[in-house]
Amino acid sequence: MAKNPKQMAWLYDEDNCIACRACEAGCKQEFDLPVGIRRRRVIIKEEGKYPNPVVRYISISCNHCEEPACMKACPVGAYTKEPEFGVVLHDQKKCIGCKRCMAACPYGAPQFDEKKKKVDKCNFCIHRLKAGLPPACVRTCMGYALSNGRLPDVEAGNAFADPVFKGKIVEKLPDLADPKLTRPSIRFVEARNIKK
Repeated sequence: MAKNPKQMAWLYDEDNCIACRACEAGCKQEFDLPVGIRRRRVIIKEEGKYPNPVVRYISISCNHCEEPACMKACPVGAYTKEPEFGVVLHDQKKCIGCKRCMAACPYGAPQFDEKKKKVDKCNFCIHRLKAGLPPACVRTCMGYALSNGRLPDVEAGNAFADPVFKGKIVEKLPDLADPKLTRPSIRFVEARNIKK
């Protein structure tokens, strides 16, 4: 259960993702991000062996952890945990580009901007949240793979983007970091199409 009942969280349904990367494009367009910076990215994983190969798509960004490793690692206090939505914010003005946050984050969320020589990362489209709108990545996801809501609502199954399907919600996907490390604010719909 979330420490902060207002904590915003992602809900990701892997079976609905078609790897179209609209979430990536929506984010890049919303913030006019330079080449090389991807606040949200789709990872394509190939698993299994013939005759049962599996291709998995995982859309990942900053998980706005309840105990952010990036914040603990930053020597200049460039990270803060915003109270209204529980969003982990990064202040580029304070950032010295040491990359300690990048090394600490188990999800690879902080990205290094070579031009600015500073770190960049997802801010959960906090400007959109304050306006009552979904983040750009959620808005552009055409497969209903990505949605968001308050963490208690996500855990209770009240934040599905897909208007038809509602499945079992789990805390972790295979090959992702142990959620006990940072208490990430993301939950997953248990895979239905992947043979275990």
